Parts: sequence; structure tokens; C-alpha cells
Amino acid sequence: MSEGGITAVPTTAPRGAGIREVARQAGVSTATVSRVFNNAESVNPETRQRVMELAASLNYSPSPLGRNLVQGRSSLIGLLVPNLSFPLYGEMIRAVEDVLSAHGMSALLASSHDDAATETRAAHNLLRHAVDGGIVINSQAGFSLPTVRGMNWVQVAPELPNLPHRVELDNEEGGRVAARELLRCGRRDLAYVGAEGRESADRERGFAAELAQVSLSYRRFVGDYSEASGLVAAGSLLDQGDPLDGIFAAGDLMAAGVLRTLHLRGLRVPADMAVVGFDDAVIASLLYPRLTSIRQPADLMGQAAAELVLSLLSGILRPPQIFAPTLVRRESTGPPD
Repeated sequence: MSEGGITAVPTTAPRGAGIREVARQAGVSTATVSRVFNNAESVNPETRQRVMELAASLNYSPSPLGRNLVQGRSSLIGLLVPNLSFPLYGEMIRAVEDVLSAHGMSALLASSHDDAATETRAAHNLLRHAVDGGIVINSQAGFSLPTVRGMNWVQVAPELPNLPHRVELDNEEGGRVAARELLRCGRRDLAYVGAEGRESADRERGFAAELAQVSLSYRRFVGDYSEASGLVAAGSLLDQGDPLDGIFAAGDLMAAGVLRTLHLRGLRVPADMAVVGFDDAVIASLLYPRLTSIRQPADLMGQAAAELVLSLLSGILRPPQIFAPTLVRRESTGPPD
């Protein structure tokens, strides 16, 4: 029979048959059907085959929700980020979701808006959804994040170095790499534009250590990672009147502000001033001149965080994973050697 050119094909099996119907026709209990789909070794092979064949003929598939309830799992991982606007976090989130998806799991996302109290409330909300584990990027609350059922938070780039389950960047080495690049360009009158917190402090420590090896000092400005902060920082450093031919900014957005101030003051980059940023976010290759930056491998770090939380769910403890930064050289420090 057809209607409007579409042929109706009769079905021979009821659609959406439930577990009770499969159990009735197979002559077993619903618990046995459940064990079959959970790959329990206690099920007789003949019974397993009979149940699977009947399930296929009845178009039955187990409910993920029901299976999770039986196993005491939600297949959800809480993911806390400082904000959703920073491109680097987007790369990490995508990598986390890719790994979880390959394991039949999903991420439940929440933002702390760069505030410890908000982060704690968001963590409580995630726990109310019975997440199996959690990942937090650049935590504001650190050790005080709430947990349940022995759940552990995997920390990405934590401010607190002693947290056991973490993935982070070797920020001190990143500062060294930045200093070496500015020295390669022949720059000697240098400044560091940083922010509050451990990450920036580690970047500055590496920067200072590398300069100390060639008996150089530097000037510094403490901002807040924003472009506006970079604008103010560059203006303040230039207004001091001391010689300046190279600036290392602890974040690419701050470096963008530095570049804008230099342009407004009529200074050429890199002829008059070399500039190095940090993160190698998307903006680094869009600026003019394009920004030399210390790359933070956000995709690999997100992937490692997801794999770490899955390991914890399996009872496997892993040591902290520390990633090495790399230099991405562009026009803001001139051509390569």
C-alpha cells in the first residue's frame, strides 16, 4: 500500500520492545538479559546467543540510563573552566570531549567566571548531576573544591603545585624560551608584562633566570592578562623614559595590547621593539605584525586530562603530566637566524 508515493512496509517485529519482552521470549529473567548486555562472564554462552538473537529480532537495545543506574555510573564528567571566551580553553574542551566521546561518555560544562566562590558553587551543581569524575581548568578554589564518593578533580594548569592529579605546562621553561628569543634578536633592554598568580610568577622566574646568565636585568609590570592591561603596561614602561627594545608578555591578549600601544606611539615592531607573547592562541597569527608566542599545547593537555580522569575511574593512579612549551616564531621578533 502506498500513500503519496511512499510505500508502507509492514514490520514483523514490535518496535522498541522492552527488556521484559526479551526475557519472556528467551525464557530467562530480566536480570539475565541485563547481564548479557553488560558482558557478564557468568552467563551461559548458549543463553547469551539466544538473548542476543531475540534482542536483535525485537529491535531491543538497552537503555544507557538504566545501565548506568545499575552500574552506579552517569557516564558524565564535570568540566569546570574559568570562562568560555578564551580560545585556548575552547581547544582544551574540544580535546576533552573527543576523548570522552570515544569512551561513550560526555562532559557536563560549567564556568567559574574566574571567581573561586562561583567555581565552588558550579562544582556543587555538577556533583548534584552525579558526575563520575571532574576536570577543572585553572582552578580558583584548588584544594577546597567539593568532592563526593571519593571522586578526584583532575586539575589542568593548577595554581597549586602539590595537587596530585594534574596536567600542566612547564611555565618556567616557557619564560626561559621567551628570554632566549629576545636575546637572539640582540635585545638587551627588556621588560616583563605579567599578572597575579603562580603561572605568571613561574614564567617570570624562568625569564629572569635566563637573563641572569648574561648579567641582564629587566623591568616589570603586573596586569591581569587582558588586552587593556597590555595597553596600560606598554604605555607605563615607555613613559619611564629608560631604554627599552624588547617586551615579553605573559599572555597573547596582553601582547596584543602592547602591540597596539607601540603602534599608537609610532614605534615599529620589530625594528624598534621586539615582542613575545604566551599561549599561541588564535589571535597570535591574526595580529599585525604576527606575534611570536610561546605555544601551550592546549589540545594535548585537554586530551591528557581526559585520559587521566578515565584512569582514576578505573582505579589507576598516574603521576602529574608536565608538558613542554615551544616557540612559534613570527614577525614580531624578526626573521629567524
